[in-house]
Amino acid sequence: MKKYDLAIIGGGISGLSAALILSAGIKDNESLKDKTIAIFDAGGSDALKAKFFNAPGVKQGTSGKKAIKKLVEQVQSYGIAKFHDSRISEIIKGEDGFIIKSKKDKEYSATNLLLATGFRSWDIKGLELPIKPFTRTTNNSRVAIEHTDYKVSDNVFVCGLLADVSSHYPIVAGTGAQVAINIMHEWTGEWIVIHDK
Repeated sequence: MKKYDLAIIGGGISGLSAALILSAGIKDNESLKDKTIAIFDAGGSDALKAKFFNAPGVKQGTSGKKAIKKLVEQVQSYGIAKFHDSRISEIIKGEDGFIIKSKKDKEYSATNLLLATGFRSWDIKGLELPIKPFTRTTNNSRVAIEHTDYKVSDNVFVCGLLADVSSHYPIVAGTGAQVAINIMHEWTGEWIVIHDK
């Protein structure tokens, strides 16, 4: 069974933004060069149905499908993250990480988790998480996960709408970028800043 240093559960804007920053950090920092990332996504992001008119750097009227495709291409350009077209059904915490089970009966292993599945529900079995109502809507069927600076518990992080932030492209993307920096800090003990060169 392939073991990853980080499994990102959800390949929407926040999960892909995290993967992008992490991939750049891993590529450019010797202390991170052996880190591995997997992204698990079954194509269910709400962003796929959106059109963006107020996202910085994104052409007005860009479809969510096109924006997600562009983010995937950016992440893939680094050759770091492994994409799995898979919906996760169960995550089991073990002594040295997590066993991740897909609905296709495949199993994966990861030391760390980044939960980026959106806010519609939490239906992945196995993990005991501090689920709470999503506070930024009157729709009480939405959920979020309690966290401190995007950390839920040891080796478990959250970003995007599941982190209880407003539903706007730059905000959810920003949570992904910030949690990526936080994860690299946990791995190295240093604050790594990713800049273009």
